[in-house]
Amino acid sequence: MSWKKVLGKSTIRVAATALLLTQLFGGAGSVSAAGKDVEVHLIGINDFHGQLDTTSIVGDKKAGSAPILATYLKEARAKYEHSILFHNGDSVGASAPVSSLDRDEPTMEWMNMMGFDVGSLGNHEFDQGIAALKAQIFGGLDPKEGKVTHAGAKFDYVNANVIETSTGKPLIKPYVIKEVGGVKIGFIGLVTKSTPNKVSPSGTAGVRFLSAEEEVAAVNKYAKELQDQGVETIIVLAHDPASTKEGVTTGEAADLAKALPADSPVDVIVAGDNHALANGEVNGKLIVQAYSYGTAFEDIKLMIDPATGDVTEKSATVTTTFQEGVKQDPETIAIIKKSLDKHPELTKPVGTTDGSVLRTDAYNNEAPLGNLIADAMRQADFGDQAGKADFAFMNPGGIRADLPKGDVTFADLAKIQPFGNTLVKLELTGAQVKTLLQQQWGTNADGTPNTKTLQIAGLKYTADFSKPVAERVTSLSLEDGTPVDPNKSYTAVVNNFMAAGGDNYKVLLDAKSSLAGPIDLDVFYKYMVDTFKGGEIQAKKEGRITNLAAATEPTETPAPVNNEPISRAEFVTALVDMLKLDAVSAAPAFKDVAANAAYADAIAEASKAGFIQGYGGNFYPERNITREEAATILAKLVNSPASEANAATIMAAFEDSKSVSAYAVKPMAKLIDKGIFTATDKKMLEPKQSLSMNDAKAFIERAVAAKAS
Repeated sequence: MSWKKVLGKSTIRVAATALLLTQLFGGAGSVSAAGKDVEVHLIGINDFHGQLDTTSIVGDKKAGSAPILATYLKEARAKYEHSILFHNGDSVGASAPVSSLDRDEPTMEWMNMMGFDVGSLGNHEFDQGIAALKAQIFGGLDPKEGKVTHAGAKFDYVNANVIETSTGKPLIKPYVIKEVGGVKIGFIGLVTKSTPNKVSPSGTAGVRFLSAEEEVAAVNKYAKELQDQGVETIIVLAHDPASTKEGVTTGEAADLAKALPADSPVDVIVAGDNHALANGEVNGKLIVQAYSYGTAFEDIKLMIDPATGDVTEKSATVTTTFQEGVKQDPETIAIIKKSLDKHPELTKPVGTTDGSVLRTDAYNNEAPLGNLIADAMRQADFGDQAGKADFAFMNPGGIRADLPKGDVTFADLAKIQPFGNTLVKLELTGAQVKTLLQQQWGTNADGTPNTKTLQIAGLKYTADFSKPVAERVTSLSLEDGTPVDPNKSYTAVVNNFMAAGGDNYKVLLDAKSSLAGPIDLDVFYKYMVDTFKGGEIQAKKEGRITNLAAATEPTETPAPVNNEPISRAEFVTALVDMLKLDAVSAAPAFKDVAANAAYADAIAEASKAGFIQGYGGNFYPERNITREEAATILAKLVNSPASEANAATIMAAFEDSKSVSAYAVKPMAKLIDKGIFTATDKKMLEPKQSLSMNDAKAFIERAVAAKAS
């Protein structure tokens, strides 16, 4: 592989060509080649979550934090003659302490300083209720504890699908018109319809959310009103999930685009909520989302005919806010410093560790870090004056990193629990608790175990692996040894992913009652501060889980089962190694794959072979690969096209086939038909779940064997 040797010459040649073209045709401007269209750039972020001082890791590189993001945004606006700065919901809520301790007023101050022009509501804006939401937006004393007075937003907020029950009218204005470069642009706001399930009931008291059909009607209505006011360029700021993978965009935002008329005046739908990348067109509407936490921003380019107001051309780029070589914005630093001066405790670590508080083997056994997280969850305050819950359960897949040796910061905690999940208190019988434990132990279609051991607090149990799953829990008791009564009701805290039946914990869907509460990271941080007070953080295995190995005849030792998720880079590297590819003569084509990364060669090989495409110029090597993403890659090795009809027949055999993304249906059907891709348990494909190391090895081996046959 010789791409590193030729990279310098190629870069010089490209730069020289670009310089020549600039000299011949002039630099970029705000008028199209036709000499009449106005060029407008919509610069935006979503799901910032008050991460003012949080540094994230993207592809082994530091990214994000408000001082870095501010520099990117200011430089982007300075490049263009005509631009609008927006945010698309969840700018606050599930925030870093530097913002949350003052009810996110520091984040609101930052957005005012940045000169945002328009924003929408996300589900987290409802976390503390309607009165708190209005105080943040319009100014006034925050009702939570009554200690913070908000200055209010100096820009417009819009939302069209949240209705005040007392008036029957939208909670805030449904749309706003912005004029730039002599053209008018309308912004309509929406928030995910799942909001009532994501926040506590008190958060949405006094309002109702439109149904999908009502939402489409509202967008059509307000688009018509905008047209009546001479606006033909219309943007929907929809805090609805969307993802673009292998060129196909799916999710609630895409569903909205499909539901709108093909000739709808809506030009762009900005998505949010699921912290993903979206950049694609559905039913004539451009759909864009730029991840979360300020690690990226979107630049939506519109060419607008000033005579008609119509968009003649539209496109978008999503840029990662890498920190290297970027100067921090001094105005943002000043805002953060003001908050830190007010809360000096934030400049200190939440504690220290000796490096032993780890998640090691959490998929199969009790782990020290699992115990720590479950203990924190059990103590969570749901505002119901009920005290701590009887039990807490944490899925191992949600524990994303270990506590580092030495000082532990809030940023370290955010890496461990990065999803901003809502904690949910459920009422379960003792019998349901036992069933929940049984649902940890699945079996893949090929007979291999699919184990996801829950990390627990408030109880202990013994599992005898010589017995079938239905009989495996041989003892189940409270911490003090009192047996769990199968007929008694207990309270149990889980995250909203589990509460919705994620990872096959289906019994939780039958809970007698459900109460949404605080954010998992907020609870974890508070527990660490209150419990360890900046000192040594201690957690260990305590015998909460006792696994008795099944007795076996002396046989050859089988290969260990590894249910840990595999990253996109690891998966591609394993595939390239198996195929023994060695033909690359060019640098990796992805912006987030460093030239000196251990996986750079493998990714370059896979790209050249046509196995991978990436998203928006990035590959996102460190992110876990999903089962459907892996299937899409491996299907390219197999020469047996699946027709739409055959694919539909094959997929119909699986309970969750409708959850498979459109781009992955035919590839997955092809692999299933060839016996390469197998279901997990009970005929479930789990397409959005992370692929395990064990399944990755099996799938790659079968696909390579099929290719050779």
